Amino acid sequence: MMKKLLYGLAALVLLLLLGLLALTRLVDTERVKRVLVEQTREKTGRTLVIEGDLSWRFFPSLGFTLGRTSLMNPPGFAEGATLSVGGISLDVALRPLLDNRLEVGEAVLDNARLHLITRADGVSNIDDLRALAGGGEPAPVADEPAGGRSGGGEPTAPMSVSLAGVRVNNAEVLLQDEAGGSLTRLNRVNLALDRFAPGESVPLSLSGDLFSDEVQANIRADGLLWLAADGSRLRLDQLALEIGATGRAIPGNKQLRLGGGLDYDIAGRQLAFNHLQLEVGSLALDGSLSLEHAPAIPRLRFSLHTALLDLDQLAGEWGRPQSSAAGATPASSEAAATLPPSVASPEPDLSWLSRIDVQGELAADRMRVQGMEMEQLTLKLALGEGRARFEPIRARLYGGELEGRASLDATRQPAAFSMRHTLGGVAVRPLLSDAAGLDYLEGRGELVLDVSGRGLSSAALLPGLTGSSRLRVDDGAVHGVNIPAMIRRGYAQVKGQPLPAEEAVQKTDFSALTADFTIAGGKVSTDNLNMASPLLRIHGEGQTNLRDQSIDVLLNTAVVGSLKGQDGEELSELKNITLPVRISGTYQQPRYGLDMQQVFDRYLKDKVDREAQRLQERLNEKLGDELGDKLQQRLPGLLDKLGL
Repeated sequence: MMKKLLYGLAALVLLLLLGLLALTRLVDTERVKRVLVEQTREKTGRTLVIEGDLSWRFFPSLGFTLGRTSLMNPPGFAEGATLSVGGISLDVALRPLLDNRLEVGEAVLDNARLHLITRADGVSNIDDLRALAGGGEPAPVADEPAGGRSGGGEPTAPMSVSLAGVRVNNAEVLLQDEAGGSLTRLNRVNLALDRFAPGESVPLSLSGDLFSDEVQANIRADGLLWLAADGSRLRLDQLALEIGATGRAIPGNKQLRLGGGLDYDIAGRQLAFNHLQLEVGSLALDGSLSLEHAPAIPRLRFSLHTALLDLDQLAGEWGRPQSSAAGATPASSEAAATLPPSVASPEPDLSWLSRIDVQGELAADRMRVQGMEMEQLTLKLALGEGRARFEPIRARLYGGELEGRASLDATRQPAAFSMRHTLGGVAVRPLLSDAAGLDYLEGRGELVLDVSGRGLSSAALLPGLTGSSRLRVDDGAVHGVNIPAMIRRGYAQVKGQPLPAEEAVQKTDFSALTADFTIAGGKVSTDNLNMASPLLRIHGEGQTNLRDQSIDVLLNTAVVGSLKGQDGEELSELKNITLPVRISGTYQQPRYGLDMQQVFDRYLKDKVDREAQRLQERLNEKLGDELGDKLQQRLPGLLDKLGL
């Protein structure tokens, strides 16, 4: 009995296999191909070209393999294929169909090529497919109840769809922008999606090489892909993207690492990056950003943070390298593309400010710029409509605080700019040393700088700069000069005495230094520089040239304290006499000196005045008041005749 049953089952299987084999022979694959071509033309107006063979599989799953197939461009575009595929393979499990489940095996696409074209009027060669996809559900058949009901009138449950995976081998994507005249190519694209089911997160890996006029890069990415059931949104979680890039727009070779979560609204063409982690060169950023690229001018919004923003190092990393020695061999002809030598422009091209809309906040725990160190930097920026605005700018530096704002207007030619910065409570000496290599002013300072100008080229920037500045430094010193010692040496020189030895400490202490400056024509000038100390009162005036960094300042110095000579005696003769100290040279090498001719003239005049006063007093004592009064009236003329 059992043997008969086994024979029966074997016969049944054999009949089933023979039936499936006969079915594959009876199916007219050429007719199926014609139907596919006709339906494509009817639904899209496009031409579908199937060059390869169509083959069927019925066991152990229902599947087919399609040879080379191309979907041609719509009318209005150049001849060619929007999408071509070297081969497609797809399987569908049979048993789940009985349970209203569509379980598709791994879909494999070999040697696919997608060519996306955007004309100068903004129309692309896939706009018609987008419209078709978003055109709503097809109308129900007349003899079928709306919503899809069974014969008993009960609504049928929607069929669940799942895809075992997608594998794309050696694909190519071309992005052609006819308006900008650019062509971007992504080739050797390999994509693996382990499993795909709408509403579920599934592992995804992607790799490829990118080539454009400006950039060449290799791309590697992994993450978890989630796609909404209606196809309107996708999300990439745990994204790990690595890009190695070079090219005309990227000096040297740069490595970029990007991580976080990406959410993309396909219909609204809006991208949002959350928990972003970005590393490129020495720069590491975290935060969030969003991009809306549907409008004509893309909108970018961000809130980013970095532990260290080293602008000096970044400038070195992204600066143009010197041309390599003759005979150097590039790694590849594509990666070694370089720009031809450019002709220097008197003004930078800021036209890109009219093509973007950027607003955001940037925070840095530490920042280095032009040798200066800052902490707790925060700034807000807005770029767009041909203008740039940075407001407010706040930071802590050198024991004090910075608060400022800056703006740039590129709608004017040449571009106009303005800035106002306030520094309060900063340690002046380390600030000047780091920022400009200057080491001759010490103290706690406050500075207000308010300037504006037209033109950003080296030829226009300094001459066009106008504005004002106010400086105050408390409890400080001027290093490199000892003004009291200079006066003592000058006094000894006038008196014909031996010159005192040079002081070991070349420093002039002060309790307060204040000045107001006017900035115009490439020069900074002042007429109210004042410095006070227990020994001296100084009033200065002069100017400095920003272009050649020359200094020409005269300090009228009055001795108000106890100034001792080389013998330890007080130089009372110098009290309340104004002595001129001239500062010349450059920022890096200032020179200080007494105007000895003026010192000599003022010393003699003061000596004559004192001698006349002494002679008058003695005459008054010996001759009486009446005779003394008469002599007093005639004494000046007598002294003039004597040459005194």
